Amino acid sequence: MISRKNSFFSKTIILFIFLIIEIKAVDIELSSDMSNTEESTYTIKNNVLTLNSNADYSISGKCSECQIEVAKGITANITLNSISIDNSQTGPFVIKKDSTVNLILSGESTIIDKETDETSSDYEGAGLKFKSSSSLTISGDGKLNIIGEIKNGIKGASGSNLIINGGTFNITTINNALAADNSVTINDGIFIIKTTEGDGIKSDPDYGDNDSEGIITINGGTFNISSYSDGIQAKSKLIINDGYFNIKTFNNGASSTNFNKDEDSAKGLKCSWNETNITILLNITGGTFILDTADDSIHSDGNITICGGTFTISSGDDGVHADQNLILGEKDADNNIIKMNITKSYEGLEGSQVYIYSGTYSIIASDDGINSAGDTDQECSPGGNGNFPGGDRPGNPQNWRNSKNLQRNLKNRKLDDCYSFHINIYGGEIYVNAEADGLDANGNIVISGGNITVWGAKRGSDGDPIDMDGILTISGGTVFAGGNQGMTQLDNSRQTSNSQQFIKSSTSYNANQVIYILNGDNTIREITIPKDIQYLYYTSSDVDSSYKFSATAGSNSGSTSESTSESTSGTSSGTSGSSSSDENFTRFTFSLNIKINILFLIFYIIFV
Repeated sequence: MISRKNSFFSKTIILFIFLIIEIKAVDIELSSDMSNTEESTYTIKNNVLTLNSNADYSISGKCSECQIEVAKGITANITLNSISIDNSQTGPFVIKKDSTVNLILSGESTIIDKETDETSSDYEGAGLKFKSSSSLTISGDGKLNIIGEIKNGIKGASGSNLIINGGTFNITTINNALAADNSVTINDGIFIIKTTEGDGIKSDPDYGDNDSEGIITINGGTFNISSYSDGIQAKSKLIINDGYFNIKTFNNGASSTNFNKDEDSAKGLKCSWNETNITILLNITGGTFILDTADDSIHSDGNITICGGTFTISSGDDGVHADQNLILGEKDADNNIIKMNITKSYEGLEGSQVYIYSGTYSIIASDDGINSAGDTDQECSPGGNGNFPGGDRPGNPQNWRNSKNLQRNLKNRKLDDCYSFHINIYGGEIYVNAEADGLDANGNIVISGGNITVWGAKRGSDGDPIDMDGILTISGGTVFAGGNQGMTQLDNSRQTSNSQQFIKSSTSYNANQVIYILNGDNTIREITIPKDIQYLYYTSSDVDSSYKFSATAGSNSGSTSESTSESTSGTSSGTSGSSSSDENFTRFTFSLNIKINILFLIFYIIFV
């Protein structure tokens, strides 16, 4: 007679053995001459391996003109043990609709899509294709090589989700390297991506696909992307929290000479969609970014928020461009949290509204350094051809400056009602060297903090260090500005409100001269001039009537020759402060102009 104790022990052993049998993966070895087989968990027919059960699979071997297929609605764990597979008739690895697959990489595997006939009913257009409403998660410490000779590398259809937790990926494709229509989430991994016509990483569903959101989230990983088109593109949300990104677009990046932005898109990080019923967000909280792009390096059709990261940007168009709000940094944050070096751009930072709270920025621009622009309503604007920021791309703010509507509204003080475009600077270390305007707003500019050095156009060129069509308000921070001509807005009390005292100079200076800001005999700051200029301006909370400019006689001279400068407080009308010979000359010129005008009026009355 068996005791209850022995019976319980026996049942436990049997259950344990049963669990081991169930947990053991199904081992399958690929070969080019596989025999047709029908098992409970898989079938092989005409070199097509079909996984048809919820099970764990371990696949190894090599097979040419073969296919791995996961049946519809299956949940499977699949370990790739150094497989090699290719197919010229259909996709070499296909996951059917409504399936959930966990793919574990072990060793080095290679998948090559050699399809040639896009009209074939078996055409898949990807090395690894997962279909509508399916989910693919990839992890492990192995390597996956994918070559898409006809189109894509890894591609998910409508409603599909791709999650990558680890592994090394070497993907070379004609079109998109790594894509899923609903979402792509990358937590870790090493990615070496090259495309000859498409994007690097993409979540951008077809128009009318209501099952896909088009979201990319990257929490880590190393990305080396060389893409003909966009490096990383999302439809509605692109969120990057960490990672290393080295992205070059359109063959030669910012040095590309044959890029046509009207026909192609070759942006580095892009969030873009042509529907108006979704919220478009591009958020970056950290990471290292080396972006060399023929198009905008960072672009959103909606908002951009950057509150962390290190950026080295070389752009054939804008460095960072948001059609709506561009928000940089966080209030009272350390300026080292964001380090952005824009070495080449058309316009450095651009948005309809620009907010800078913290960070360190160095901006080189062939047009405006920081630009806030776009279209307005007909009441306030002479027109335009788009609700987008940007000189000629589309809607040209240059056309607004001399418009009758603008002059009318300046006179009637309606600018706040007309222009929603503005630049607000609350903090940060900002250096701008622009060939046009340093700071340019089609509305207001408000500076309440930060340390700003801005160079506008060189002497004899078109552009100001600071230019706005609205009101300039300076209530804090330090601003050093230099460029081609005097900022006439600073001399117009209707356009400028400065609660800090400032000094300015209209003396011409040459490139490589050193400018000194003096408080009495003490040097507060010195800076080397990068170009020929004829205007300087400086303000800070410490400026008083003892402040002035001084400059070296030449780039290699140790001697100094003091320039004439004016020190005033309050608005630029100069209500108080000390006056220099510049002010006396201004008064003389003003008096002379009045006399000439009176003589002209008398002449007109008598003889006309």
